[in-house]
Amino acid sequence: MSKLGSFWKSVLAGGAGMAALAAVNAAIRRQASEPDDSALFGQPHFFDWKYGRVFYKTAGPESSRPPLVFVHGIGAGSSSFMWRKNFNVLAEDFSVFALDLLGFGFSEKPGSAPYSADLYVELITDFIREVCGYPVNVLASSLGAAYAVRVADEHPELINALVLNAPGDSFRSRPGVASAAFYGLLQSPVLGTSFHNVMASERSIRDFARKHLFYDHRRVTDRLVAHLYATSHQSGAQHAIAAFVAGYLNTDMRGAFARLNQPSILVWGKQDLTTPVENAMALLRSNSRARLEVFDYCRMMPEQEHPERFNELVREAFLTAKLAKAAEGGSLS
Repeated sequence: MSKLGSFWKSVLAGGAGMAALAAVNAAIRRQASEPDDSALFGQPHFFDWKYGRVFYKTAGPESSRPPLVFVHGIGAGSSSFMWRKNFNVLAEDFSVFALDLLGFGFSEKPGSAPYSADLYVELITDFIREVCGYPVNVLASSLGAAYAVRVADEHPELINALVLNAPGDSFRSRPGVASAAFYGLLQSPVLGTSFHNVMASERSIRDFARKHLFYDHRRVTDRLVAHLYATSHQSGAQHAIAAFVAGYLNTDMRGAFARLNQPSILVWGKQDLTTPVENAMALLRSNSRARLEVFDYCRMMPEQEHPERFNELVREAFLTAKLAKAAEGGSLS
């Protein structure tokens, strides 16, 4: 066979392979169910932000306490669903707001958005200013916690106090040239979607949850896996995850944390394999105003593995912060 004939044979075979992958991707998308938005009670809303509509829920009484804003972590299927054991309970004492970050949950997932740590810092800042009123208390997890720290440092007037669940990936550097090339591959309509579908398969989600998210494997329920799978297979869900895998959502918030004047509590799972508790010790050494609460028999999800203790800690933390602020001003009003 001539070289030209071999070339066209390879092209046709490659085209057929891409067509097959595209067909598989389309079938997976069609078969994925819609995620359930009933886990969090309250009223659904949309914040019309410059890069896309951001979904959030509100609940709770009018209160003299600062509003409480929930910021979820980053990963396949991530959304405010992670707060289902906390949002409804804490709404009894606070005006609560839980947003789905752009590219996640029920928020829009535009492929054109410049997904980065800076984008999410800006989103949280604008959400607090334009939606919640301020100052607010913030309860945030993993990379969402790292973004919240930066907001508190750059705009201290917006945040009254923070409870931070293992600020994840916060010590990693920005991506290099190789990561940029990898990001381009992940953004490709066929190959990128295929990679995302493998990473976000039901088996991958279940295995990751059992190994990294939860110490108690009984927490990895069929409902949890089904929700994460459905959320991660919404149209456009691969875009933010591609940026995450390539490293564009990383941020080093150590300097910002050291400068914080707001009351801050770090919450860590003792058996966390992804972000070891030793990371908390480094943060504590940089800011003597912060304190650490370690949850035993727990990995990355103390808010779900030990919700009663977690919710009581949040109540105590933000009530104490209010009293401290009032004492500084000489009044409890």
